[in-house]
Amino acid sequence: MYDVIIVGAGASGCFLALTLKYKNPNLRVLLLEKNDKLGKKILITGNGRCNIGNKNIKIDDYSSNSSLDNLKALIESGSDNYTSLLKAFGVLITNEEDRLYPYSNQALTVCKSFERALLNCGMEVMYNYDVNAIKKENDTFIINDEKKSKMVVIATGGKTYPKTGSTGKGYELLKSFGHSITKLYPSLTSLKTNYKYIKDLAGVRVNAKVSLYDNDDLITEENGQLQFTKDSLSGICVFNLSRYACKMPHHKNLFIKVDYASDKKTDELYNYIKSFSNYTIEEAISCMLNNKLAKVISKNLKLEGKKVTNLTDNDLTKVVNIIKNMTFEITSTGDFDVSQVTSGGASLEEFTDNLESKKCKGLYAVGEVLDVDGKCGGYNLSWAFNSTLLVANDILKMFS
Repeated sequence: MYDVIIVGAGASGCFLALTLKYKNPNLRVLLLEKNDKLGKKILITGNGRCNIGNKNIKIDDYSSNSSLDNLKALIESGSDNYTSLLKAFGVLITNEEDRLYPYSNQALTVCKSFERALLNCGMEVMYNYDVNAIKKENDTFIINDEKKSKMVVIATGGKTYPKTGSTGKGYELLKSFGHSITKLYPSLTSLKTNYKYIKDLAGVRVNAKVSLYDNDDLITEENGQLQFTKDSLSGICVFNLSRYACKMPHHKNLFIKVDYASDKKTDELYNYIKSFSNYTIEEAISCMLNNKLAKVISKNLKLEGKKVTNLTDNDLTKVVNIIKNMTFEITSTGDFDVSQVTSGGASLEEFTDNLESKKCKGLYAVGEVLDVDGKCGGYNLSWAFNSTLLVANDILKMFS
C-alpha cells in the first residue's frame, strides 16, 4: 500500500514526487510513467532549452472556462514558489529578460537532474507502465487491479505532442470518476494561411506587430518575432494569437494583419522610400525590410523591377499600406501533433482550491490536464509547478 501514486512522470509528476519526498522522506510514493524514460515533453520545450518559468506573470495571461480568481495569488507568484526547490533538485536557473531557463540552456539538464534526484531520494519509479483504469474501494485507490494507494494524483498532461506520451489518457481517467472535460483545442501553435506568396516567405524572420481580426473586429495583438514557413505564420507572437484563433468556429473570416514598421508613421515611410528614386521598389524596401519580404511586396503590387521615380503617389501609398497592413487569411491552426499546449481540460469547478477532486476524496489533478492554459514564454510550466506545489502541500498536511 502506497501513500501516494502519481500518474505521469512529466514536469508536474516528477516535481510532485520530489517535493513530497523532500519534505517528508517517510512517505511511500510511487511514480508511474508509460514511456521508457521521464520528461519526454520537457526535452522539446523552449526549442530544447526548456523555458522553465517567467518572472512577469498576470492572471490575464491564462485562460480557463472557469474563474481563476481563487488561484490568482498562486498564479501571479510566478516562479517565486518553486525555484528554490528546483535548485535543490539539481536545476540551477538563469533569468533571460524575465524568462527562466536552466543554467545549462539545455532541457536535457532538467530531465537528468530529475532522474538523479529521484534516484537519490529512493523514489520508486515504474517505466513502461500504462495506467488503464483507476477505481476506489472504501478508502483505497486501485490502479490496474494491482497497485494500491491512499491517494492518487493525475499528472498526465494534455494531448499535445502525442508522440511524447501525451495522448489525453488523463482525461479518460478523470471522466471515470465523473469529472467533466471541457472542449479541447490545440494551442500555442502556428496559423495556416492561403496567402498567395507564402512559400516565397518561407524562412523569413522579422520583428513586427501582429494583430488577429474576426472580420473587422480586433481580437488581440502581439509584438515580437514573426516567422514564416511554407504554409503558415509562426513565432511566439503568433503562438499567443493562436490561443484565440483555435476557438473560432471553422476559422471563418479570421485574418492576421502584420505591421512590419509599427514604430514608423506612414508619412515617414512614404518619404523614406521615395528618397531612393533611382532604386527599384524592391531595393528601396530592402533598405528597411528583409529582402524576400521586399520582393513579395513588389510582386503582390505588380511593381517588380520598377524604379521608385517612375511610381505614382498612389503606387507608393499602396507600398506603405502593405508594409503597415499586410493581411493573411487564416484557414486553420496547427493540430495537436504540433501544438505546445492543450487549451481546455478537467473543469476547475469540480476541484477544491487545493485541486482535490470534489467527486472523489484523495484524487488530485495537476498541470495541463486541468482546464488552465497560458501564454508562450514559461507560463505553462509555471502553472505546472505551482499547481503541483499546491497539491503537495495539501497532501503533506494529511501525513504531518
